[in-house]
Amino acid sequence: MKSNIKVSILVICTVICAFSAAAQTPYRQFGIKTGMNISNVNSNLSSFTSKDIIGGNLSLTYDRVHFRFLTVGGEINMVQRGFSNPLQITDSLGTTLGVADIRNKFNYFSLPLKLGVQFGNRVYIFGNAAFIPAYLMKAMTEIPVVDANGLITNYTWQNASSTAAQFELSTQIELGIGVTKAKRFKFYVSAAKQQALTNILNNPQSSFNLKSTGIIISTGMKIEFGKGLFK
Repeated sequence: MKSNIKVSILVICTVICAFSAAAQTPYRQFGIKTGMNISNVNSNLSSFTSKDIIGGNLSLTYDRVHFRFLTVGGEINMVQRGFSNPLQITDSLGTTLGVADIRNKFNYFSLPLKLGVQFGNRVYIFGNAAFIPAYLMKAMTEIPVVDANGLITNYTWQNASSTAAQFELSTQIELGIGVTKAKRFKFYVSAAKQQALTNILNNPQSSFNLKSTGIIISTGMKIEFGKGLFK
């Protein structure tokens, strides 16, 4: 009798362990997403004013899912950030003729490192927090060309990479919702809030500090893989 009880307990423990191991088996999600980045800057000077500009965002994504809900992953990302600020147009006597916006765009290659959660199957929700190191590829400034009457006749782009910081560090919070098709194809939309930790400008002698910030709206698709890929 005692032997049968021991065998039964052993069988139950084996089944529980097997179920637990299966539930904890990690799987992977590879994907791509693209979207719109509404960006601006925060300044340490109260007198500085700026406006939003719209840029693009394109990413290749990878997530490793543990316990069916915990995600650890990263992205290879191309993103455009920036801001515009007003410029007063004056004549030779200093009389203000009008105001034009100078547009500043910064193109980055970044590698977001993410930790998050994901709940649901057919319909699912997810969220993650990311730490984002970024490398500046190009910075451009759009400057208005005005005539003698202060009217804008054209715009010209100038390379501004020499005045921009080569590297940027920022954080990001992302929330999204999606649906799963054919058991392994995941389609989703998401919204993310990005905030830089470092100055967007490259002038260590200056106390003027600008930090990029933005809202990213994205759509994406992920393909789910089981064991054996990037083990």
